[in-house]
Amino acid sequence: MDDPVRAAVRGVVVAGADEADIPGILAVLAAAYAPYTGEFRPTALGRTAEAVRRELSQWLVARIGGRLAGCVLQYPEDGSYTLCFLATEPALCGRGIGSSLVDAVVGRAAAAGCREIRIALRTTLAANTAFFTRRGFRRVAPFRPGTHDLYELKLEAEPWAP
Repeated sequence: MDDPVRAAVRGVVVAGADEADIPGILAVLAAAYAPYTGEFRPTALGRTAEAVRRELSQWLVARIGGRLAGCVLQYPEDGSYTLCFLATEPALCGRGIGSSLVDAVVGRAAAAGCREIRIALRTTLAANTAFFTRRGFRRVAPFRPGTHDLYELKLEAEPWAP
């Protein structure tokens, strides 16, 4: 279950996405991932409104003052939880949006009885790796050798700190 108290402390409200959020999700993905197009083609930029609509129950959105400010795709998979496409509106970075979304995924994974959360991180994006390792995620294996590594957060360990 999401922890609304923890998220509310930062003024960030996290909830499941609905149909009206699809354009906002696509806009946040575009803004967050556009800076990387010179280095690689982010898979997040290939998401279409129809793809998001099909996955809608798996998307979480974060709002500040009612404005959609971040999103993440998350789902249970093989006894663990996977998260991908964590994105924050660039102008709002540093306000706890990404941390609030990860908090919500941790809560959902724990409520579902999952023992770990996984994310594949691009090896060249040091800031992304630092964000997740500060939160207790550890590299466990190459995911796509040469481009991505798989990171895991064990839920039976100490609770993670934002």
